[in-house]
Amino acid sequence: MINFREVGADFRWIDIKVFDITSSGPVKDAVPAVIANPWYDDDFASPSGTLPDPSRGVHGPYSLQHIGVASFERVHARTMLEIVNTWAALLGELPETFVRRYQGVLARTVADSAAIYRLLDLGEAARHQWDAHIGQYGFHEFVIVSTKSKTVTVLVASDD
Repeated sequence: MINFREVGADFRWIDIKVFDITSSGPVKDAVPAVIANPWYDDDFASPSGTLPDPSRGVHGPYSLQHIGVASFERVHARTMLEIVNTWAALLGELPETFVRRYQGVLARTVADSAAIYRLLDLGEAARHQWDAHIGQYGFHEFVIVSTKSKTVTVLVASDD
């Protein structure tokens, strides 16, 4: 977790969850596997425990029932980095040491990626009833698949 509160009164954060790949299926199979994982059922408005919470059926601002494979588009690493960096600069300049640190984490996350998928904006109909608690400055999610390290990383940049 990269918390922007480190640099002032800022409620933005970057949450990173890493999953091990346990099968040798195609890269595209990583997205449905992540969606089915109980850790994906996360409102991002409350701290995660040591075990997944009982299903609330939400993921960020969206009802989980509206998220499927078609909810994602494949993007290049540079596109992901541009989106996160633009989002991070929304509220003005950040301290250089903080920028270097979060950008270093992003660079390491995409370094050996075989594929990166971006969750699309699913629109108002997909939002759950208390979605206003998250994503005032955007909800940006990426699923990063690394066949080299045999991991799938879910990176979410948002606010609460």
